[in-house]
Amino acid sequence: MTDLNKVLVISAIMGVLLIAGLLMYPSNPEPAPVEPVVEEPVADVAVLPQASLEMLDPIYSEKAVFNDDTVRIAFDAELTEDGANSILPFWIHNLSDDPIAILWDRCSIQLPNGNTVKIINEQTLAHGTMSDTIIIAPKGDLFDAVIPVSELAWEEDGWSVTNGVLNAGAFTFVLAIEVIDCPEWHMPEPCPPRDNACDTEEPCGPPRDACGRPVCEFATCGEPVIAYYTFRFVIR
Repeated sequence: MTDLNKVLVISAIMGVLLIAGLLMYPSNPEPAPVEPVVEEPVADVAVLPQASLEMLDPIYSEKAVFNDDTVRIAFDAELTEDGANSILPFWIHNLSDDPIAILWDRCSIQLPNGNTVKIINEQTLAHGTMSDTIIIAPKGDLFDAVIPVSELAWEEDGWSVTNGVLNAGAFTFVLAIEVIDCPEWHMPEPCPPRDNACDTEEPCGPPRDACGRPVCEFATCGEPVIAYYTFRFVIR
């Protein structure tokens, strides 16, 4: 057999093997098995309700903020998974040039069920000081909160408040503020010339100090003015 014949025989054999291999190989091979992915359990995340405190009266304020010539007040709410805590935090800024007094014993809250109850402020509850008033200096601030006494309970580890009450409907907070009109020091009218006709040996005119200068007199205080602010809120 010549070399050419050998090449032809080998080529024929290779061709047969190639055709046989193509016939035996499937046209759509099965995909390789995929290992299952086991997902780790995700811990439950508590999502707080997307609610907020809105002021309905004396003005509407989506942020529950009010101001006039005397005060600027911003209110807030404590929201939980079970509703709003029965506590109303707030910040008061004294805009006036005179001190103002918060009269806690004259404040009240009308709950959504229509019942009006007294309040206690958080500072008093925390420190155990029974004070009916607090004075805010001119341009001063007060950060505090009020709690309806009906929603307060004593437990072994301290005071607790209810929840789910204030968000049951609209409620009203009455805030009593006493505006203190501070009198100003003033100088009296200049002393008139000494009158030799005085019946006494003391010189006539306003009282004077040891140096002969007119003594400052304190102006007469006016009657305190109590302003009642009525705020109506809703949590939604």
